Amino acid sequence: MGLRVIELFQKGKMEKEEVCEDMYVFNKHFAAVIDGATNVWGRSIGNKSPGRLAAEVIKDSIEQVPNEKCTLEELIEYINGNLQRVYRETGILDEIQENRILAPTASLVVYSQYHQEIWQIGDCQAMIDGKLHKHEKELDSITANARSLYLEAELKKGKTIDELLVEDSGWDYIKPLIQQQYYLQNDNESQYGFEVVDGFDIALSKVKRVKVPSNAKEIVLASDGYPYLKPSLEESEVLLKELLENDPLCFRQYKCTKGLKKGNISFDDRVYLRFCFQ
Repeated sequence: MGLRVIELFQKGKMEKEEVCEDMYVFNKHFAAVIDGATNVWGRSIGNKSPGRLAAEVIKDSIEQVPNEKCTLEELIEYINGNLQRVYRETGILDEIQENRILAPTASLVVYSQYHQEIWQIGDCQAMIDGKLHKHEKELDSITANARSLYLEAELKKGKTIDELLVEDSGWDYIKPLIQQQYYLQNDNESQYGFEVVDGFDIALSKVKRVKVPSNAKEIVLASDGYPYLKPSLEESEVLLKELLENDPLCFRQYKCTKGLKKGNISFDDRVYLRFCFQ
């Protein structure tokens, strides 16, 4: 039984596609969507954002993994080995080992054809025959609500939506919280711990594994750039467009840690991958 793409769409939040931090993989063994983490430290590595770098290495790793029957654990080990090699080649490995919060990170959702499983690492989304599988973390709800509260107060103080689209003071307010959460990544013990791919040991107990039924017909994999994932690309795009028109700051209808920025296309990068079995 093979796989066939029905719909595939990739779009960055900015016009410059080369800075898009969301990527995908599709071959006869794996389908995957990769979401490079937003750069909160203001640094770049070889003229790339950390999220873009992580996404590129993960994409190449899944495409080149020597064993298509590999388990989740083996796939992560292979990806991490390649990430550490890139860290070494770019001269940042020692710095990252001393301060792990500086490591490039990404979320990832993978479908393994051999294991007939979906592996969700972080907040990428999956849908099997119309049934949605999300994997959100409590931290995002906390920071999104804090930003929403702050922006509501800003409007009461006299700022306008247009002004906040240019300079999002709500993001500035929660940025220290976002930076703090990096200390909790891949932490199995903390109540707020969560898993990401960063080149080091992952909190495997927090990875969501979904067994795909033998009679499944279609699967959708997507990044969280789609706030309302639907069984078709058109439906998902229509709902995203409506959100950007009605709540461009993403703080009322859909509470998020970031909203649309003046001059951008959307509030986040996005990838939509829909495929079937044949």
